[in-house]
Parts: sequence; structure tokens; C-alpha cells
Amino acid sequence: MSPISTANVSRVLESVRSRRFITFTSSVAIWVVVVAVAAGIGVASVESLKLGLALAALVLVFGLFVADPLLLVVIALPGALLIERVGGSSTNLSMADLLVFIGGVVSLFHIRWSQAHHLRQFLRGVVWYQAILILVVVAHPNRYNIVEWFHRFSYLGATVMIGWVIATNARTRQAFRLYLGGASILAVVAMGYAVKLHFHPAQWGAYQKNSIGALLWVAIVVAQINPPWANIGHRMARVSKYLCIGGLLASQSRQSAILVILALVVAFLLNPEVRSRSRMIGLALLPVVGLLYYSFSINAKNNPKFNSVSIRFDQINAALHVWHLSPILGEGMRFYNLPQYLYVTAPPNVIIDNLASTGVVGSLAFVFLVVVTMRTMLRLPYALGTLGLVVLLSHYVDGLFDIFWIGGPTVAPIIIAGVSIGMSDMARIARGGSDMGVDLLAKPVDASK
Repeated sequence: MSPISTANVSRVLESVRSRRFITFTSSVAIWVVVVAVAAGIGVASVESLKLGLALAALVLVFGLFVADPLLLVVIALPGALLIERVGGSSTNLSMADLLVFIGGVVSLFHIRWSQAHHLRQFLRGVVWYQAILILVVVAHPNRYNIVEWFHRFSYLGATVMIGWVIATNARTRQAFRLYLGGASILAVVAMGYAVKLHFHPAQWGAYQKNSIGALLWVAIVVAQINPPWANIGHRMARVSKYLCIGGLLASQSRQSAILVILALVVAFLLNPEVRSRSRMIGLALLPVVGLLYYSFSINAKNNPKFNSVSIRFDQINAALHVWHLSPILGEGMRFYNLPQYLYVTAPPNVIIDNLASTGVVGSLAFVFLVVVTMRTMLRLPYALGTLGLVVLLSHYVDGLFDIFWIGGPTVAPIIIAGVSIGMSDMARIARGGSDMGVDLLAKPVDASK
């Protein structure tokens, strides 16, 4: 052992005391800040409850960002279940839209663009679509049009980036399990309301029958396909699937039942692995098709003038009348919020909506968007891309029968498409930058590693 002088011992002790003092001072400073923030939120809550809640939410978001930045990305998928509206009439966005915007901003710092081959292809359609919509914003510079332009950019771009980051950072298990867990709770609540309402369609507050169906059909498809790389677990997938089927029946959302059938049939045809695990799916879907036909026929006979189909046609005819006023660039996004068009509601058809709001120019741009995004999904290896492909395809088909740009409950399909894109980009890198010869059925990607 080397000799230590008294002077050296004194310096060591002084250094220890100095570090203890710094640690103590830092702890005191942190607690002072915490107490000050808590007191400020308390005072703000007394003056205005909404302001206090907003400040508390900001503090929570900041804490989550410091603790785990990617958690703000992960919760965007289960956050799709939160469809309550926030903001005033000029914004009128859902809580899910807010979470997607925050998650999209965080995702920008975690994307490795040189490795995001398929993501860049998908976003090419989004960027061109948004660039063309600038013409509509310039032609109709009102606040509804401007807000909706940013909303669509977040709705299409931020969502797919969130999915990509979830996949490439091995958070698929966490995101999917949270979504299925939340959807299962929603399904149980819906079944409870259906019983309470004497087996009429379950609905309460912002959760209407089609909103509930839009959330649950995606959960059913995820739980049924349950790709190996999702790491959901067979037991949880099975329980969630049956609960969500019960919730979907409680909502009595016919269009969501059609989307489940469409997604599972396409997955059955495209993916041999799904065929091997879902041989009885055809027999199971036959009674569902029969029930849908019976429901439509009964509704048409009992209420011929005011059933859902006739009401949709009336809304579409009103929107077509608006389109004739400005066929090239339309009347602007969310035109139905303008005072002169209060008699028009959001058209329940994405083609008619685009014609009335963005004209022929915006409609052609939307067709280009659909072609580019679907072509990107079709290029993915089927073992990784099937789930994202079928939910995105069903989402586009759903837009032919309901409001497409509503956000909220409809962000989940695009996030899941982004997850499939992220998994495919990871596989492409692992195979030397090529999609050829990717044998992912024999060796499924384990996102938990």
C-alpha cells in the first residue's frame, strides 16, 4: 500500500463534504421547484379548473418525456381510444389527435431516415398530398381550412412515423397490449350500456355506436391475426378478441362488422400463416354476413325514409350541391363549419368530401395518396406487412361509408400500418438492404429483443 499524507486525507474529506453539500443543495432545489409548481397549479385551479388541469397535464407530459421519451410515442396507439374533444370550436380536435401530434414531434428525433426506406415511400404520398392542399388553403384562407391542413398532416404523417418508431425501438408488445387492454375495457363498458339500454345500441357521451365500432374492429383484427413479431401473447389476444367481439355486437355498428370481415378475408388470402391458424374463419363469418343482411333489410322496411342509408344519401346530395359552386378547388376543408353552410354536415363519403372541400384538384391528390400508400404496403413482406395492409385497406374502404377525416378513433389503422413499415425496414436492413428472399415465416422477427 502506498503511504497517504495527512494533507491528502484532508483534501479527500473536503471533496466528500463538498459533494454531499452539492447533492443536498440539488435535492433541496428540486423539491423547492416541485413545491412551487404544485402551488402554482393549485392557485391556477382555484382561479380556473381548466387552466389548472392544463398545467398539470403539461407537467405530466414533461415528466414522461424526461423519464422515457418513447413512452409519449407508445401511448399514441392506446390513446386512439380517447375520443373526447378538446379545444374550442375553431380547433375541435380529439384527445387522440393531441397525443398523435405530441408523439409525432417526439418521433422526429428517433427516425433514422437512411434506414427508413419504406417509410420514405409512404410519406412521399403524404407530402405531395399536403403540398397540393396548400392551393386550397390559399384559395380559402379561413381558420377552419388552416387548422384542418395541419390536422391532416398530423393525421397522415405523424401517425405513420409513430408506428415506425414503435417498431424500430422494440415497443410493439407494449403498444399493442395497451391498445388491446383499453379496447377490452371499452368493450365491457359497451356491453354494460347495451344491457342498461335494453339491448339498444350502446352509446354514451362522445362514444357513439360507430365510434365504438371504429375502435373495436381494429382490436379484433389485431387480436385475430396476432403476428409473431407483435409479441402480444396468445392468451391475451384470445381474451381481447372475444371481449371486443361482444363490444362490437353491443354497439350494433354494421359498417365495423363489414370491416372486420373485409380485413380478415384479405389477410386469409394474402398470408399463408393466417390461413393455417384461421381455417374456421370462413364458417364463423357466414352467420355474421347473414345477420348483417337481416339487419339492413329490417332497418330499410321499418324506417324507409329516415334509415341510415337514406340519411347518408341526403348528406351526400347536400355536399354535391356545394361542390358545384366551386368544382376546381372546392369550398375549403371543414367548409360545413362556415355560417353559410350550416345546413350541410360532414359528408359520409371520402370522395364526396374531397370534391366539396378540395375540388377536383384535391380529389386527384387524394387518389394519388391512396395509390402511393397502398403500393408501399403491398411491397412489404407479407409476414410483416399483412396486418398493416389489411387495416389500412379497410380504413380506406370505411371512408366510402362514413366520415373519413374525423381523426380520433381512426388514427389506429395508420399507426399500425407504420408499425408494419418499421418492422419491414428492420428486416430489410438485416438482409443487407434488400426485400428479396426474406424468409420471415421461418424466422419471425422478435421485437422484444
